[in-house]
Amino acid sequence: MYSPPALIVLLAACTTPDLDDDAGASVRADPGAPSDTELDTGGGPDTDADTDMDADTDTDGDPDTDTPAPCPAQMVEIDGRFCIDRAEAALEEWDGDGWVTASPYETVGSRRVRAVVAWSAVPQGYISGDEAEAACLEAGKRLCTSDEWIRACEGSEGRTWPYGDTHIEGACNDDYEGGHPLIDYFGTSEGIWDSAHMNDPGINQQAGTVAPGGAFAACESEDGVFDLHGNLHEWVADGSGVFRGGFYADASINGDGCGYRTTAHSRSYHDYSTGFRCCQDPLERGR
Repeated sequence: MYSPPALIVLLAACTTPDLDDDAGASVRADPGAPSDTELDTGGGPDTDADTDMDADTDTDGDPDTDTPAPCPAQMVEIDGRFCIDRAEAALEEWDGDGWVTASPYETVGSRRVRAVVAWSAVPQGYISGDEAEAACLEAGKRLCTSDEWIRACEGSEGRTWPYGDTHIEGACNDDYEGGHPLIDYFGTSEGIWDSAHMNDPGINQQAGTVAPGGAFAACESEDGVFDLHGNLHEWVADGSGVFRGGFYADASINGDGCGYRTTAHSRSYHDYSTGFRCCQDPLERGR
């Protein structure tokens, strides 16, 4: 039965029943994948999964290589308790000889991948909770817990949105201007709500969909973390399968701002809207 577009928006990313995630998934050439130099993790291309430490600086201005920073480059320390990626995650994949930039528009499948911070680069969609966790672990990190994610989003004062308690239109990537990204891409609402269609790499290559990390400068938390609201859903470490924050075409139906939470899918689920970022414990200074 045909569903009007208003209901489709509610159902597509939030109430779609769990599917066979990899069955018939479309894979094709990706003209929009970022180059190696786009994954900027602090001044240049990432070659070590963001594990380099930013050296502290002594009072005389010289780097203090004996006292590493508590968090790797492009991560933010929160309350001395944990480090969180400054932006959502992209992927690198192992090609047998080394790590190379992966397309953010393709499903993971059997590839070996690791997470990198997608600052100024398009973050990874089309990823399941299990795949996101494995990518964080491959980078020496982990998925954030819900408590960590919420603290990073709300700040110390418990804000509703990362930037404050009043929604600001256009501050974050949460207001897709098309009808619905699937319908816009396929030109129909019939027969497209299955895993193969919802994981088509072309969906997030449309204008006005996923933005590079940090592109919405006002979508910044108290601690300097970006895109926790909108852009892509973000998997967290809850075993039952939870993603948070909303995405570019729906960031309100399951809660406002930092309170947005989807629980309708298992951790094996993925579609064009699902992304992630990583956390880790801070290093002890002087260790």
